[in-house]
Amino acid sequence: MICRLCGGHAFAAVCDLGPMPLVNNLLHHPADACQRWPLVVCRCTGCGLVQLTESVPPPLMFDDYCYFSSQSATMVEHARGLVAAAVAPGDAVVEIASNDGYLLRSAIERGARVLGVDPARNVAAEAERRGVPTLCAYFDAATAASIRRDFGAADVLFACNVLAHVPDPHAIAAGIKTLLAPEGRAHVEVPSLERMIETVAFDTIYHEHQCYFALAPLRRLFAHHDLRIVAVRAVPVHGGSLHVEVAHDGDESAAEAWCRREAAAGLEDDPFYRSFATRIDDLRDVVRGAVADAGSVGAYGAAAKGVVLLNAFDLRGDAVAWVADVSPHKQGRFIPGTGQPVVAPDHLRTASPAACLLLAWNLESEVRRQEAAYLAAGGSLLIPRPDRLRTPVAG
Repeated sequence: MICRLCGGHAFAAVCDLGPMPLVNNLLHHPADACQRWPLVVCRCTGCGLVQLTESVPPPLMFDDYCYFSSQSATMVEHARGLVAAAVAPGDAVVEIASNDGYLLRSAIERGARVLGVDPARNVAAEAERRGVPTLCAYFDAATAASIRRDFGAADVLFACNVLAHVPDPHAIAAGIKTLLAPEGRAHVEVPSLERMIETVAFDTIYHEHQCYFALAPLRRLFAHHDLRIVAVRAVPVHGGSLHVEVAHDGDESAAEAWCRREAAAGLEDDPFYRSFATRIDDLRDVVRGAVADAGSVGAYGAAAKGVVLLNAFDLRGDAVAWVADVSPHKQGRFIPGTGQPVVAPDHLRTASPAACLLLAWNLESEVRRQEAAYLAAGGSLLIPRPDRLRTPVAG
């Protein structure tokens, strides 16, 4: 194995979640074949990048994709905020991994000229249907050069939750360097490694997420391509993420201070990661116990993290009968590995289970608003987080 960032060969173990199906490859029939791949996480002792030990070929995960960002009101509102802060009328705006155009539609409303880039054929087609020009392609330096020639340099470039998804993060960074206008800014978001470890958010580990970033390795990545992180902040999306602004030049003092804080917190040392696997085991016991105690249990959120949790904790149909999800693209399909049917959210209200396991725990506020009737009738949510699951959380 070679480190995706520095090319090193020395690694320390972080956790092993065992053979896991591809989380967004929902089944059309519960008896369909379900290929599993090892899901093992390690940390490069040379540069500190946390990463998977094996990569699944990207076309198996992304060519036909069932995640549509606009189905989440939380994600849409987050995107509107990003656009409002970063985009001016007339800007040339490009988004890498633009999904169904949920962010770029806001940029169009602000008078920007936009282009999305996404490799998933069905998702790119949906974006086009919604009026968002989208190039169906994987993003790298060659794609960036083609876009710069045909569309022009990007004044504003968004790359939200994409760096984690690629086997070679240098390809994305090189593309940003190529496409970004001389005075342009790239807004890059990655799930926070620090938050993942601290909150035992192991269910954000899956084959699509091939790298897990603290700021220090992220800064090394961009520095390798002569780019600077000129601003950094924490944002709550995806259970906790880092939002950085990247430019060709500028003051990196904020990033330097952030990296010093990470080092003081222990992120550059093995002990910070050593108990993670044991804490996952502890959480499994608590979740399985809470589900057994509740009696009748459904679940909410056929998202990637939900597939990971159901499989890692071996929660099958006899424990969790079904999974509700707002996306019509997922309804009528089945969870790979555990077999639960994916149903529309109104099933939660009609079936009225004693408890609902909230697999999409990062969208708790949104789900509470949507399912106020279920909660008002006495239903409760099981929140699979270490600090939330000693007792069910009623409405």
